[in-house]
Amino acid sequence: MLKEARKPSEVDLRRKRMVVNYHFIDVGGCYSDYDADRGNFQRIYGEFINQEKALSGRVLDIGCGHGLNPSYKYFSNRINWLDGVDPFPVMEPPTHLVNRWVCPLENIPVPSETYDVAYSYNVVEHVEDAKPFLRKATDILKPGGVYWSMSPNYHHPFTFVTRLIQRSGVLALYRRYVNPMANDYPAYYRLSNDKVILRAIADQHLPVSKIDLYYVQNVQWDVYFPRAIRSIAHILDKILILRSPKRSFILMFRLEREAESPT
Repeated sequence: MLKEARKPSEVDLRRKRMVVNYHFIDVGGCYSDYDADRGNFQRIYGEFINQEKALSGRVLDIGCGHGLNPSYKYFSNRINWLDGVDPFPVMEPPTHLVNRWVCPLENIPVPSETYDVAYSYNVVEHVEDAKPFLRKATDILKPGGVYWSMSPNYHHPFTFVTRLIQRSGVLALYRRYVNPMANDYPAYYRLSNDKVILRAIADQHLPVSKIDLYYVQNVQWDVYFPRAIRSIAHILDKILILRSPKRSFILMFRLEREAESPT
């Protein structure tokens, strides 16, 4: 099941036009369809990246962590040069990376226009300040290069619940008794919000020619609930979320830099 609805639009940027396309993926199914394919977003994201013609050039994994993300297998056979950047050190650098820098993306020590493709997997939700992140992500791309992002969607109830847990101070209890694998660093979801993304580009006059935003329906968020109350997530999916594509659990976006460097 792979259905898509599109909503094209344009925003004025540096007296040019930045094309903005909204895509709604896997729409129109019932709960059982999504329940049977919970890993759909990992496959879809990997296949999107695999379609990039420049993937055989220099590629950067933003927030590379200490291993491979689940989407990597869908495009790994096309990778010739992969660098990584992550603020957290590791004991042994992953062998699939040529270089691994221990710093935020904003401080990566590479020249402008270094990479053909950059991508991040469940990273941007932890970015506190959207503008410098997008400014650097655009700066390191070669003219015509692309940056792919995937994260939970700001408009989905999951992000509201997460922020509520953080603000109430019970995140430590949640990690101890419910989900020990939950991140112990904050999530802001600013770059999981289409309006914030577009505004950060426009306000900084970034040399971006096109943005595609992909909303992907998925029901995997129930695993963050205690088993006894997971039915709450199921009910919300059935009566609200699966009927509202803009509230889909997953948001992916593709940023394309202008083909010519700004003068």
